[in-house]
Amino acid sequence: MEGVIGPLGRAVLFIGMAMFACSAHALGDDQAALLKRVQTAAKAGDAKAEYQLANLYLSGAGVRKDAAKAAAWYRKAADQGYGPAQSELGALYLRGIGVPKDEAQAIVWVRKAAEQGEMTAQSDLGMLYLNGQGVEQDNAQALVWLRKAAEQGSAAGQHNLASLYQRGSAGLAKDDDEAKRWYGKAALQDRSQLGVSQSRMALCLYRREYEVWCSEAESPGAFGPVEDLVAAAERGDTQAQTRLGDIYGKGIGVQKDEAQSFNWYGKAATAGYAPAQTRLGYLYSTGVGVAKDEDASIAWYCEAAAQGYRGALTNLEILRTYGLFDPKECPTRRALRATP
Repeated sequence: MEGVIGPLGRAVLFIGMAMFACSAHALGDDQAALLKRVQTAAKAGDAKAEYQLANLYLSGAGVRKDAAKAAAWYRKAADQGYGPAQSELGALYLRGIGVPKDEAQAIVWVRKAAEQGEMTAQSDLGMLYLNGQGVEQDNAQALVWLRKAAEQGSAAGQHNLASLYQRGSAGLAKDDDEAKRWYGKAALQDRSQLGVSQSRMALCLYRREYEVWCSEAESPGAFGPVEDLVAAAERGDTQAQTRLGDIYGKGIGVQKDEAQSFNWYGKAATAGYAPAQTRLGYLYSTGVGVAKDEDASIAWYCEAAAQGYRGALTNLEILRTYGLFDPKECPTRRALRATP
């Protein structure tokens, strides 16, 4: 069928179930006390507690795993209009977990959650329309809901929308720039979310300037949301500063801004971070985001090479090979750079 996105598209309905791991961790050392509080609140009709208790039963965290009880508690919360529970209940109906498999019921509950703004459900509903699962296949509706999810920040929705642009499917014209933009937004998020690793790998396969993602595909939260990176960078985190340099330099999930890229690399380089020093040296050598300056380029390569950073050592060796600079002069160049 046109537009099917493979394993991610088929698995997307379980994205919300990553919540179970959080619930299990939340139990901590005081498992029994927390469980009792959740059970008490759920029995009193608190929708959020009903949802949390359903998560525990489905994951077996602190209680005997019981999918039927999980579905029953999701239903109680869903009947009260609690969006996350409606979304999960729809997923259970679709797969026949804890309830009889029923695509019509799945659509009912996923739609209720999606219409409340639950981005997971919006992505799910988009995929159901795309695949004609429980509803008549409808590319226009698929795009409406996938775009809603993507714009809210759903990594799964962003990946699926990017994939459609990359393929030119579901009535969209093939557009690699849009595909890269949406893959980039998903790739910046934490890898525990469905769609993040897949988006990082999709960017990697574009090669050239996107090859940075090849080594990050399986890194948990390697880049992270831009807001979190900025906060860390402003606290002086050199790795975050360098990541921001990468992101702005390549326009990954943000508007490409070479001046911003240079600025963040400069902060990390000045603080002594070798990878940033090497990147800054490259910008000076190419005149990207800053006036071209071979002396400054070599000085930064020398700074990074003094720390044994392989990328800088390689660049200096290339310069030596072409008779452009002798790495033995690095101490002099570093001293000159350090002179006020």
